[in-house]
Amino acid sequence: TDGASLATSRRRWNGSTLQYLKATLNEINKLWKSTSSSDDAIQPLNQLKKRLQKYADGRIEIGSSLSKWRHSFESFKSAERARISHERRSCLLSKMEALGYEERDFPRWHPDVNKSEILTDDEWERIRPALQEAAERNKNYRLSDEIWRRKAGRNRALQGVWNQAVAAASGTRIHYWERAACSDFNQFLKLPSVAALLDADHSVIPATDLESVKPEARRLAIEGRRRTLTKLDNILKGLPVDFNDDEEWSLLSDDQVISKLDTISAELVLAVSGFWEAKQKTIKWYPARNVLDPPATANLLHPLRTLAPGLIEKLLEAMNKPADTLAETVNSCQWRQKMPLYRCTRCDERFAPYLMFPDLVSHFVEKKIWFDKATGTSGKTLGDLTSSDIPPKLLNSHDWNAEGQLMVLDNPHEKARITKLQKQVEAGYGNEPEDYDGADFTTRSRRSTNQAPERRTRRICRLCPPGFSPLPMYFATLKLHIEN
Repeated sequence: TDGASLATSRRRWNGSTLQYLKATLNEINKLWKSTSSSDDAIQPLNQLKKRLQKYADGRIEIGSSLSKWRHSFESFKSAERARISHERRSCLLSKMEALGYEERDFPRWHPDVNKSEILTDDEWERIRPALQEAAERNKNYRLSDEIWRRKAGRNRALQGVWNQAVAAASGTRIHYWERAACSDFNQFLKLPSVAALLDADHSVIPATDLESVKPEARRLAIEGRRRTLTKLDNILKGLPVDFNDDEEWSLLSDDQVISKLDTISAELVLAVSGFWEAKQKTIKWYPARNVLDPPATANLLHPLRTLAPGLIEKLLEAMNKPADTLAETVNSCQWRQKMPLYRCTRCDERFAPYLMFPDLVSHFVEKKIWFDKATGTSGKTLGDLTSSDIPPKLLNSHDWNAEGQLMVLDNPHEKARITKLQKQVEAGYGNEPEDYDGADFTTRSRRSTNQAPERRTRRICRLCPPGFSPLPMYFATLKLHIEN
């Protein structure tokens, strides 16, 4: 052998196993056998070991030198290719700049740019159309981006003017949501004088031009705030939503208008000034929630003072809070804190829900609406029943004016007990409903489409007026609903 095969080889498909050429092993094995077959083999074997060790050390030294040279040569070739590629890109960049393009327009990631070949005149003529096309696309994008950035800068400047106008129109009410209630920035941008400043292709709007639009911004901010607050005030007082005494408002100066709006806003932010949104069946307050978003929902708002008089006061009293408590106190929580969950004590504890304060208010309001509807339609609802002895006695169990506790904030142990009780009650009944003197007051829900026998079907109550039945539930909970 020439000794080159002495170097070991690690093949990827054989892991870390050391490999040698068969020719090397066969020759050494043959030499070993011929030496060891003699009678006095110890000395020849030792000499063979030394000779092979010397020979291997020499070959390994030469192999290491060759390996270093190979890595050095590869590094040299890589550096040379990088130098040629850099010179090629620089040459192409200078040619593209001569054609009227900027460095940002240069298509540096184009395959014809990133080559390790020296650029020739013939090649330049061949690749110039493709590079020009790519550079033109980059140029159009750059110009449109510059136009957008200049317009964004003008928009930020006008936004600053509008924010100042809104702050001035907000008077003493500095809450963020209260300022947002009268902030119609898009309407401000539609003013002719403001639109002209926004469309002018300048990077900076002159200070004199910004000062010229401040009076219009202040007037529009005051008008927007007055429009929002007067609508809510009209709903709270039982007046038409769009009722507006323009003559009275026109006699007031801007400062007097702002002061009057502050008085209206101070009343709207109270917890007792909540609104019932009939479509979504939720409670909304100003300004914790934008009650006029979208404005068309104003016709669906009903004041709680009229719909459920005294409810908020009773609930606040149960929470040991005064009647003039702000809505944000009971409708929000501190950062990274959860709102407390209250249990309705007017519901049977076997299915009493745990609700946040806004949901608890909605719970009582829905129960009142249900009772009012059911009282007027219960005879018609039960008219198709066969037994005349079945009509139930409807009880207004959620009458907040009656004596008794309305809600309670359970401690963890009591909440765990109630939760365990409710699970036991749910598991204590079978799948099929029980009859009341031969009549079934429940109907299978259309949502129960699973026919597996181990799945219990959900049912709805037929005693409730249409649209006021609880959500489909298992009969265990539905039975308690009927009995209560």
